[in-house]
Amino acid sequence: MIRNYGLTLIELLAGLMIIGIVFALCIPLGFSLYGKNQLKLLENEIGIAIRFARNMALLKHVPLVLTPLPSSDNWSDGMILFIDNKNHQYAETDEIIHQWNWQKLKVQVSWVGFRSNNYLLFSSTLSHSASNGHFILRNNEGNTVKLVINRLGRVAAQKQDNYLKPN
Repeated sequence: MIRNYGLTLIELLAGLMIIGIVFALCIPLGFSLYGKNQLKLLENEIGIAIRFARNMALLKHVPLVLTPLPSSDNWSDGMILFIDNKNHQYAETDEIIHQWNWQKLKVQVSWVGFRSNNYLLFSSTLSHSASNGHFILRNNEGNTVKLVINRLGRVAAQKQDNYLKPN
């Protein structure tokens, strides 16, 4: 007697339906995980940029300024590091040390600093301190991270749960 080892059409459709339901339930979880990964990625990149700026100021023996990109004036698009001038704002004649361009991540970045709302100043010596303040990173799901920068340029991350979802 010949025995067939295949599936019937009903068994195949039932299996595909179960796989489809599981896949449909996993999609929202995937989007949430993607948003959290974008937030963590930007948190790490800003921390690296702060450490790089602090070290370059000490190595070059000149004060350096970190500001948002001059084309957008928005921290969410990226930032530039340049040699400081009188008004702490980038001009075409200033030498750019490094530029960070971020992909169009769905993360809002804002800076709140002590005496500086649109720049971070890094001193060329350890006896003088740098700007201090904090970055607030917020994704579309409402997840928020606060990156605190102290006067020596050290970065500490704090997860924030009490912020409302952005409009």
